[in-house]
Amino acid sequence: MRDLRPWTYAALYGALWGALEATAGTALHLGRVPMRGELMGLIGMVCLVCLRRLQPRPGVVLVAGATAVFLKVFTLGGLYPGPLVGIATQAIAVELGFVVARGPLGAAIGGAIALGTNPVQRVVTAWIVGGSEAATAVLRAVGELGGLRPEWVLVAFVTLAASVGAAGGVASWRLAGRVARRLGERS
Repeated sequence: MRDLRPWTYAALYGALWGALEATAGTALHLGRVPMRGELMGLIGMVCLVCLRRLQPRPGVVLVAGATAVFLKVFTLGGLYPGPLVGIATQAIAVELGFVVARGPLGAAIGGAIALGTNPVQRVVTAWIVGGSEAATAVLRAVGELGGLRPEWVLVAFVTLAASVGAAGGVASWRLAGRVARRLGERS
């Protein structure tokens, strides 16, 4: 018989992540907390990196992401494309990070990609919802903050978010090591 533990872990961690997205994510959104996407991204990072360190099988992170998306859709959070795309992108990014490299480097790469895409996702969402004029208005408004070209401000935001994501990935890897030691498993 095949070992189903990795997929059970994936479902459990995905359910935890989806429940946190549906509760804490919705509360942060309704409270209009600044940087809520990055906060929820870091929470998701902890779930995904812990899962991947405890069950180092390719694909478990994608299953957890699909589970989290499913729970987010069918709970009070509702069907909002922003968080759903963010959750799916984050799961794909973390999986990609661990395909490129193993260990804390893979976690850092996955975290950088996952959180680095958040500012770009906001501009793309504005473009999809409001057209090119809305995306241009968002970039102009951001550019006026520092008197810089909007593209450079976007690059700065992406770099900052990617740096936070990389640090969050490494911190999540270390936390996952502590969890593995507590469970008495190899890491």
